[in-house]
Amino acid sequence: MLSKLLKQEFRATGRIMLPVLGALLVLSVLGNFSIRMMDQNVTNNAVLRFLFVFLTIVFVLAMFAAMMMTLLLMITRFYRNLLKDEGYLMHTLPVSVHGLVWSKLIVSLVWFVVTGLVVTAILFLTGLIQSGTNLGELMLEFPSWAEIREAMAEAGFRGSDITVFLLELLALALVGFFATCLHFYAAMAMGHMFNKDKILLSIVFFVAISFALSMMTSLLAFRIDSLELYVAEFDSAQVLGFMNRLLRFSLAVELIQGALLYFATTLSLRRGLNLA
Repeated sequence: MLSKLLKQEFRATGRIMLPVLGALLVLSVLGNFSIRMMDQNVTNNAVLRFLFVFLTIVFVLAMFAAMMMTLLLMITRFYRNLLKDEGYLMHTLPVSVHGLVWSKLIVSLVWFVVTGLVVTAILFLTGLIQSGTNLGELMLEFPSWAEIREAMAEAGFRGSDITVFLLELLALALVGFFATCLHFYAAMAMGHMFNKDKILLSIVFFVAISFALSMMTSLLAFRIDSLELYVAEFDSAQVLGFMNRLLRFSLAVELIQGALLYFATTLSLRRGLNLA
């Protein structure tokens, strides 16, 4: 059933995100053209120069708008699909609350990744185009994998150390994203347990949860504060070891927070949700 929920969710969100990303790509072409025209000072026409400036500003704002649209879509889909009138239908489907929540989390993650990759690619290509750098020449200047491994060995790093570090960083980003989504979900689900002022209460719960999580993180962070005093004395391998311990600590904190928020979200949806 989760696969059917994901298919439906991708179909619903794709109607919004695909045109947004398509518009962003079109604006990137227009924005790059405008920047090039202004740099080359090809016209003295005030109207054309204003148009070039306007398109450049729209292009820059569109990249921020695309990321914000992804965040807004993540919130509104959960709100309208599970907490408003559509919730009457969704909660009668032969699927658990866990399936409903995970369908929102997975689809939100995919769109955040896709949007982030598109924006990153646009920024990278814009930099290449405006600097006049040849992509082929740039790739030739990058060191080979053998050179990278040799440099890491000279610095005291093993390939496995870097691999573990990158995997931990990826896990932290993934868990952190889910925890951020669940922060919004938990606040909205808890706010909709009441009869009146549901939106206002959702905001209150969001602020209260933020404060509680910040306090918990601060209390747990005391155990690693003392380690930072000795980082300057470590060699490269010890610094990497410290970074691994810091990542594992951060990952553990995010896992705890995510688990608590997931429990609050599912419990609110299953036991106390008020759709009236």
